[in-house]
Amino acid sequence: MKVDQAAFDAGQLAERLAQGYYAHLAAISVAADPRASQLAPRTLSGHTVPIGTVKRNDGTEHAFHFKLYLSRAGTDAFLASELQQVWLAGSLLKLGDTLAQHQYFDRAPELELVRHLRNGIAHGNRFRIDNPANLAKFPAHNREAWVKSDTKAVFEITTAVQGQSVLFDYMGAGDVLDVLMSVGLYLIRMGNGDPLRP
Repeated sequence: MKVDQAAFDAGQLAERLAQGYYAHLAAISVAADPRASQLAPRTLSGHTVPIGTVKRNDGTEHAFHFKLYLSRAGTDAFLASELQQVWLAGSLLKLGDTLAQHQYFDRAPELELVRHLRNGIAHGNRFRIDNPANLAKFPAHNREAWVKSDTKAVFEITTAVQGQSVLFDYMGAGDVLDVLMSVGLYLIRMGNGDPLRP
């Protein structure tokens, strides 16, 4: 029995989002390999190229040229750049919204860090510090986080980040993964009633 099931569930979500990025990168890497076209579906009768499909709510399918878009994953610089960001941006939005449903639990600094990262993503990938006085009451940093880089890089939200881009100016992909994993560990430990700090 969990001490705090909501915290445990939110922690698992954070961990799954980090793991999803690894799967996302693995798929992008495979797609960028010239041999990937060998994995394309066969060309169906009535079509001139292999197609992929995306389901619509009404049960019909939206079709696309499978090999063309598979190759673009590795050759289109704009698309490659967007693919690097889209999973992380979505993860921060999803996790931030889940934490907000629980008022960011105990408002630990790493949870507050997610709040600011999420809000920055939602405001065009730019930090917007609307109430600087709240930073003193609810600091946002990874100083005590469970997972950090080998250099123990610290990320702290201050008024100096106002207007700065979140991804990938303030934080790189690996830094965001460190935050997701730290939040996951923190909240799972909270859910289990374990000590919250290393």
